[in-house]
Amino acid sequence: MPNATSTLTIIGIDIYPFDIPMHKPFTIATMSTSVSPNMLVRIRTDEPDLYGWGEASPLHSITGETQAICISAAREIAPLMIGKNPLEIASLSLQMDRFLPRNTTTKSAFDIALYDIAAKAAGLPLYRFLGGSNVPMETDMTIGIGDPSAAGAEALSLLEMGFRTIKVKLGTTGKEDYARLHNIRQAVGPDIQLRIDANQAWDRSAAILALRAFEQFDIQFCEQPLRAFDVAGLAEVGRTTSIPIMADEALFSPADAIRLCAENAAPYFNIKLAKSGGIHPALQISAIAQATNRPCMVGCMLESRLGLTASAHLAAACPMARYYDIDSCFEHSVDLIQGGIQIQNGMITLPDEPGIGAEPTAEALTNLTRVEI
Repeated sequence: MPNATSTLTIIGIDIYPFDIPMHKPFTIATMSTSVSPNMLVRIRTDEPDLYGWGEASPLHSITGETQAICISAAREIAPLMIGKNPLEIASLSLQMDRFLPRNTTTKSAFDIALYDIAAKAAGLPLYRFLGGSNVPMETDMTIGIGDPSAAGAEALSLLEMGFRTIKVKLGTTGKEDYARLHNIRQAVGPDIQLRIDANQAWDRSAAILALRAFEQFDIQFCEQPLRAFDVAGLAEVGRTTSIPIMADEALFSPADAIRLCAENAAPYFNIKLAKSGGIHPALQISAIAQATNRPCMVGCMLESRLGLTASAHLAAACPMARYYDIDSCFEHSVDLIQGGIQIQNGMITLPDEPGIGAEPTAEALTNLTRVEI
């Protein structure tokens, strides 16, 4: 590892399309997919044993990016970093934003890899490098949109896996959504926490009607009932229901966080690395949440345990993190990552190795196509 006075230099970047098969199609209100179409980035330095891994997980209906877009954008970003010091994360983050103002999912992979390098260089697990502590974290498990009559049995299967909090995707018809929640609550009883996520499916009137009807199911909070642009509507809907509103698709950047606070649109924030552009801007969003006393959830897209581990490190360093939705690895039919978080009975165990503590297996890499910059 480099000493305190050495200067690290980025000498190369590897980009990999990273398709992960899933047990079954995962469906939300705005899209469905049977594979996690992710991307891996490895940043190499002039210290041969010091490199960083990052992962991007685009869900096109949320982030506006596909795997192909991420690969193309990554090929454009990578040359900007060659010859730079990977420890200068703030400067490199600013350069990425100036070069590509959006493309947050692509930029998140580079940001995560930079933090992996920085924490390794410091000899610290990432959560400690970020100033966090290894706090207990309990994740929920998500039920995607499917047959409402099967939802109760699916919820019971999650209880058998040890999960005590269930997140339910909604956004079909009011009748089907009601039946889905009714069957789940009947199956799991009154003591299991239920969260719901409409993924922008409703307009204001539909959201008000739905949430009033769903209050009887003791819902912890509702994520993003309206389209992302309708910030004023989030505030209006929130005033009509006892179910708290959590901003998700409406919250990508620190600027979005400021607007949501200024308009008092949502009492809760959902921070995701694929939306924020990585750990550096996610920490800024976390600081805004802390300054305005807004509890946060740290969530995920469809990352492998590599990306989920980065999210868990962030969560451990986010003082306002109260809720955790770090569950996508259970959707995958194969595990291509060594190291990383472990999840038992819903409880997350962070690795204590320097850096993220997770990377693709050597076997996985042999089957991936590499773009070398």
